[in-house]
Amino acid sequence: MANLLETLTPEQEALLDKTADAYIADLVVQREPDLGIINRWLDVAYGLFDMKRPARVEIAASPEAALKLASELTGEKQTEMDWCGVGDGGWVSFYDLFHQIGVLTDEEAAEVLALRDFGKVAWDSVLLDECAIVIRRPVALRLDDDGNLHSIAGPCIEWADGEKDYAYHGTWVPERIVMEPRSFTRDDILAITNTEERRALGEIAGWQWIADQLGAAVVDKWYDRSTKLKYELLKCPNGTQLLRKQSPALKSGKQPTYVEPVHEDLKTARAARKWQATNLTPSQCEADPVLRYAVEA
Repeated sequence: MANLLETLTPEQEALLDKTADAYIADLVVQREPDLGIINRWLDVAYGLFDMKRPARVEIAASPEAALKLASELTGEKQTEMDWCGVGDGGWVSFYDLFHQIGVLTDEEAAEVLALRDFGKVAWDSVLLDECAIVIRRPVALRLDDDGNLHSIAGPCIEWADGEKDYAYHGTWVPERIVMEPRSFTRDDILAITNTEERRALGEIAGWQWIADQLGAAVVDKWYDRSTKLKYELLKCPNGTQLLRKQSPALKSGKQPTYVEPVHEDLKTARAARKWQATNLTPSQCEADPVLRYAVEA
């Protein structure tokens, strides 16, 4: 039975950061698949469903290749991996730490540590009844200072078969946002519905460039003294309106700027901020622009 701890010693506290740093550093290490380690985890994974590990184990060069093979084997289009591998590092690292400090016994930690070791030699898997498809680790992986997938110079992940993935500070984005950010037209920009993708494009291409592309002019400004955040209502020649706003400080200390479409009937930046956060009409927001958190409907 697991041991219980009320508090951590200074040495155990230090081990928290050390363990986290080790897991993040391990992400960029390239390793070849090790079938012994892989099979140990597959025995656990299939055993959870009272099944035996299939005799057939395939190594795929990328998630795309794994899903393609899974679709061919099942006769149905497969779109999801099993999400067991590198992506589990966050919670696995906690149990790894618990084992290191004696909260978990070797027996209690055995299955989690099998997954930990699997993540060191493989990326993920697609587990079928008659075949286990294991995805090899990428040939290149790039992170920001906080350990998030990130690159503005190219793909954040490169796979052995030439497949590439792109991300901006942990947010998946289309290749074009990273490689050709200033190829976007005004219509292209306004068609992006994902807030984080818009932020990525704005920060990579430059918010002033975005405003220029949209032909936007500032029609109203508001400074929220309670949060010390600035808001600007921008209007484009075609009638489209945008709200340019500061984000509260993130954990990293950064304070990114967002530009998002708002209703064309809004007249003030303060009302536009309220309109975004509520289901009220533009006229209702203009009549009472004060945003009362946890109260507005």
